[in-house]
Amino acid sequence: MGVIGGTLGYNILRRLSPKGDHRSMDGSAYLGKSKLATLLGQDIWDNIAGKVVIDFGCGEGSEAIEMAKCGASRVIGLDTQERLLEVGRGRAQTEGVSTSCVFMSRTNEQADVITAIDSFEHFDNPSGILATMPELLRPTGYVLAAFGPTWYHPLGGHLFSIFPWAHLLFTEKALIRWRSDFKTDRATSFREVAGGLNQMTISRFERLVEESPLRFADFEAIPIRKLEPVSNRLTREFTTAIVRCKLVP
Repeated sequence: MGVIGGTLGYNILRRLSPKGDHRSMDGSAYLGKSKLATLLGQDIWDNIAGKVVIDFGCGEGSEAIEMAKCGASRVIGLDTQERLLEVGRGRAQTEGVSTSCVFMSRTNEQADVITAIDSFEHFDNPSGILATMPELLRPTGYVLAAFGPTWYHPLGGHLFSIFPWAHLLFTEKALIRWRSDFKTDRATSFREVAGGLNQMTISRFERLVEESPLRFADFEAIPIRKLEPVSNRLTREFTTAIVRCKLVP
């Protein structure tokens, strides 16, 4: 996707944002708020009270630690990056929940609740994740997932969205070349950038769930507030802020 590429696209991107110093995805939307409650709703606390929780794609562990502090009996944070897991372990120790909140790259333990917060747009193999989740659920367990922005959201390109829908206007090669001016990880595609971007759309997520052992017990495509008047089934790929759902085997 993208129509402006080559040297022209690269030069335009350099002129617009020479150091990638925009603030489109800096986390400020959650300042002073619980990201868990914002994305999953206030009933998240009732859902995890006294429960064993597995947090898929836990990153540095902020949400896993919050759940451990707010009523979960045990939280297992899962991530593929050992560097992030080490940060999570250190933070759990500092917060005094290291015995009830652990971090690892894999587990065979079963949980009452599995959470996936802002992860499904980053998973390298989302279909594999959906296939694995039921194996880690207790008989009455379920998955609570929320993620966004999806790929067609105005800022769906995350770092690459230097203005709304920039990631759809410029080619991947032009965007990656521009990024290499200020990032040194030698990424050559969206999937290789820190955290990874799998270009997840709402329709693709629905299809992946339909093909998995899980099914939707609840599904919401929450619109961007300013675009809510024009948000509907036809426009939702471009107007949705957050996808929120409950999945059951």
